[in-house]
Amino acid sequence: SATIVFAAVPERTTRRYGRRGMMYIHMEAGHAAQNIHLQAVALRMGSVPVGAFDDEAVTRIAGLPDNQIPLYLIPVGR
Repeated sequence: SATIVFAAVPERTTRRYGRRGMMYIHMEAGHAAQNIHLQAVALRMGSVPVGAFDDEAVTRIAGLPDNQIPLYLIPVGR
């Protein structure tokens, strides 16, 4: 099993789209997450979307750089 961490560098998108950029970041993460869930089903695996987590703990455990923020977690396994 594994946990997939979705993270983003907000400045990349907000620089171009302003405040709407944050909405786009979350939409894109959701689209990618849906594909992971579909693939997990195809592989007869389970997956669970997790949006409630300790941001600082996930950042530390995943080793994210300071300019990235965690958005979404998807544990995948049998």
